[in-house]
Amino acid sequence: MWTALVIASVVFLYIGLPLIYRIYACWILKSKAVKSNALVLTFDDGPSNRLTPAIMDLLDQYKAKAAFFLLGKHIPGREKIVKQIQERGHEICSHGYDHLNYLKVSPWRALADIRRGWKAIDAALGHKRERYPFRPPYGKLNIVCLLYLLARRVPIVYWTKDSGDTSKSKPENQKIELLTANAQGTVPLAHDFKRSDERTEHLILESIQLALERTQENGMRIMTVSELLNSRK
Repeated sequence: MWTALVIASVVFLYIGLPLIYRIYACWILKSKAVKSNALVLTFDDGPSNRLTPAIMDLLDQYKAKAAFFLLGKHIPGREKIVKQIQERGHEICSHGYDHLNYLKVSPWRALADIRRGWKAIDAALGHKRERYPFRPPYGKLNIVCLLYLLARRVPIVYWTKDSGDTSKSKPENQKIELLTANAQGTVPLAHDFKRSDERTEHLILESIQLALERTQENGMRIMTVSELLNSRK
C-alpha cells in the first residue's frame, strides 16, 4: 500500500504538477488575449528556407509582428534567416533542439535539449544570451524542467488555439483557421517548418492573411508574446 502511494505521489509530482501549471498558464494566456482583444501569432519548428521568409514578407504588409519558436536542429545553415527574424522586429523564442517529448526521455536529457536549443539560437545571432521564451514540444513538461524554467524566470508560452496546419485530415481547399470568426483574443499555434507540398505552404500563407484581415475588420490588436504576457489586463 505504501509503495503504491509513493509511486502515485511521484507520478503526480513529475507529470501532474506540470499539467496543472499548463492548464493555469493557458487560462492566463487566454484571459489576457481576450481582455486585450489581441491576436498573437506564433510559429513553431522553424526556421525554413522558404516558408519563414514568406511569412515575414506577409507580416510586413500588415505591419504585424509574430513570435517564432525556433527548433535548434533546423537552425544550422539557416543562420541568416534567424538574423532576419530579429532584424525585422519579430520575437525569437525557443522550442528546444530535437523536439523531444519531455515525458518520454530522462529529465537530464530534457534539460540538455532546452539548453542546446538556446545555444543554437545564440550561435546564429552571435551573442550569448542563453535564455529565450520557451514553448515545450508537444506542450509537455516534467517537473524538473518546469522548476528549472521557473527558477530562471523563463516565460513558458503555450497556445489557446491549434490552427490545425499539421493535420493530414483537412481538405486541401479548407482554409486553416487561425482566428475565430467573432472578435475575441487568441494565441494560435501554427508552424513554419519546411513542407514537402507547396500547396500546403500556400494554404498556410492564405490562412495567415485571412487572420490578419479579420483582425483589422474586428478592430483587434496584433501583439507579440512578450507584449501580451507583460500586459496588466
